[in-house]
Amino acid sequence: MPTRSFATPILFLASLALAAAQDVDSSKLDAFFNAQLAKNAAPSISAAVVKDGKIVYAKAFGYADLENDVLATPATVYRIGSITKQFTATMIMQLVGEGKLTLEQKCRSVLPELPAAWDAITVRQLLNHTSGIKSYTSVPGLFDGPAMKPTTPAGILKTVETAPLEFKPGTKWNYNNTAFEVLGMIVEKLDHRKYAESLKARILGPLGMTSTYFTSERTIVKHRAQGYSEGQGGKGWEHAPYLNMDWPFAAGSIESCTLDLAKWDAALYGDRILPQSALKQMWTPTRLADGKTQDYGFGWSLGKQNGVPIVEHGGGIHGFITFIRRAPSHGLTVIVLTNSGGGPADKIAAEAMGIVDLALKVDPPKAIADTDPKATAKARALLQSLMDGKLDHTLFTPEFNKQITPQLEAGAKATLSGMGKIVRFDLTSTESAGGLTSRKYLVTLGATDLNLVVRVDGKGLVAEFGLRP
Repeated sequence: MPTRSFATPILFLASLALAAAQDVDSSKLDAFFNAQLAKNAAPSISAAVVKDGKIVYAKAFGYADLENDVLATPATVYRIGSITKQFTATMIMQLVGEGKLTLEQKCRSVLPELPAAWDAITVRQLLNHTSGIKSYTSVPGLFDGPAMKPTTPAGILKTVETAPLEFKPGTKWNYNNTAFEVLGMIVEKLDHRKYAESLKARILGPLGMTSTYFTSERTIVKHRAQGYSEGQGGKGWEHAPYLNMDWPFAAGSIESCTLDLAKWDAALYGDRILPQSALKQMWTPTRLADGKTQDYGFGWSLGKQNGVPIVEHGGGIHGFITFIRRAPSHGLTVIVLTNSGGGPADKIAAEAMGIVDLALKVDPPKAIADTDPKATAKARALLQSLMDGKLDHTLFTPEFNKQITPQLEAGAKATLSGMGKIVRFDLTSTESAGGLTSRKYLVTLGATDLNLVVRVDGKGLVAEFGLRP
């Protein structure tokens, strides 16, 4: 679904010079980030470029708080969502290194209160999303009411504890937030303290990450950004829907700033937090029971850009989209934090990295041969029905249908129909993973170029339909 309007806002800039030796062309990056803000990617973008563990660029653009005219700075604190998972995974690996846990250990040996149906699930399978447990974030109606109220880790598990496993552990890969909630409970059990206390003692304190927090509803956080969603009718911004931060827990409840995340990145080049041998395990692709591999380690996604290994992860939570993209062999990291629930932080980080290092440049996607023109025709018809305000909701999975509110549908129609007719609809990639077939398209509406991703499940139902600049 469309995630933002495309009106050009008034641009503001707050910056901080942080490096004596400038390895990057700041003017090119400034122009790039200003252009992203002009596309209405988010009310604000905070970005940092880290080279060999040292910040060489850190600036912020736009507003951290629209109501009070507060400009964003590199010290602005954003909720980072699932980037939290790499911190949880790191603490699990620390416990493994201390001999308190093993990767092949059954999770119920630590937490016997877990459902008996989870008896065969190992710590490794929790870390790499192959447990088969139902992800609680896919429970219909969760965010319409329950997730607005306080809870506990045990309360989170109650939402899925009676659900059957979606597959035999280790046989498939499916991104799973429940698994990381269980990992957080393991940290608490073995460390004999709250997750937030372990996080501070094990990572934040040693690295001097003084502007990073395990989010609490009661904590006063200086320089905290407000989270926003696209306004009704695709115009302007409005406050993001409320989410009680008890729910993301060890899967997504950390908030931080680019300056602190740069300290985290620097630590990953040494042995201060984990030995390199342990980090190598975290950055090794997952191998399934049938021998196939998935480009995901422990709390990190894996890939390549022009043949160069990339280690990265994004975070999406009500009102915020964030991303950290690392090219360890080049000693280069780009961190992008946005305070919009639809900000394309992943795309921004990838393009910014290519500006800094041409060897990592992301070329515009090119059309490929379409071996399934019927699927493309269906995707194009779905986009047209969205533009016409005539969506057929029977085409979507029940989980995705929950996200398509009347307000969102009306806003999508207003935004897209004003751009013009579909003049281009080219397939650029297709892949299958986690039981879903993904197809990406380059779309031009009038004079506006967009990227469309369509994910379809085994029954032919649409599980995702996302448009981005």
